[in-house]
Amino acid sequence: MRNRSKRQNIPRALCLVLLFLFCKTSPAFAGDAILSWTPNTDSDVAGYKVYYGTVSRHYGAPITVGNQTAYTVTGLGLGTYYFALTAYDAAGNESAFSNEISKTFFDTSAPVSGNTPPEDAQPSDMTPPADVQHFSAVPGDREITLQWINPPDVDFAGVLIRYRTDRYPSGLNDGELLGDFKGEPNQNMTTVQSGLENQVTYYYSASSYDSHGNYQSTAHASASPFSTGGNGPDQPTAGGGGCAMRFPQKENLPGPAQAAEIPLLLGVLLFMLLKRRFRWSSTGCCIRFR
Repeated sequence: MRNRSKRQNIPRALCLVLLFLFCKTSPAFAGDAILSWTPNTDSDVAGYKVYYGTVSRHYGAPITVGNQTAYTVTGLGLGTYYFALTAYDAAGNESAFSNEISKTFFDTSAPVSGNTPPEDAQPSDMTPPADVQHFSAVPGDREITLQWINPPDVDFAGVLIRYRTDRYPSGLNDGELLGDFKGEPNQNMTTVQSGLENQVTYYYSASSYDSHGNYQSTAHASASPFSTGGNGPDQPTAGGGGCAMRFPQKENLPGPAQAAEIPLLLGVLLFMLLKRRFRWSSTGCCIRFR
């Protein structure tokens, strides 16, 4: 029993610290708890006692560990254990309990045949989802509209889109992040990036990922915004390029109706010229010169 007559002579500033609690399971489910604490500064401290139990503040018989500042409690079974510490002097007087710490030991051994293994024992999914489908970029005036279809994978979680203005992003941390777009498998997606600079080509990379953190990043698209009110340059289409047609803006090319009038006018001029040059005889069978 504790001698309470000298209890106040032992300082109470004793602090039990969780240095490391390690669950070392075996077929018998035995675990070890490695404890550490700050030493008591009283000059007559002779040693320490470790208390533990399965109910908070209700402990079994103490373990006298001597004048040291660390101890390993071995052979613990499954469940939650609570630990506390006291210091004692040469006369056997004990201090008050230190702070209490706890540790829970779980069964992490292989399951018996016929039982479902725990979730954390399942093999990790290392397979990334498929790329997004039909990834395209459509240019406009100071903006680009991106469109795609999410991959069909059931564990699909989202799409990270990054961009650069000199080349395609080469990885998940390369270039500027446009956004993280959540969605469902096979869902049609659209986003618009505005406030862009016209005549500049923007290169995009779409990285689909699943709920296990696996990424796929081989879908690319590019486009150049242009002014719809001016003489815009050829615009590359999304998905790797494209073409456009341009006509001269300062030339008035003749239309079909105007082109048909030209031979008619030439015929009238020729007829008038011949009429002045020749005339028909009264019998209509010969031509006389004036």
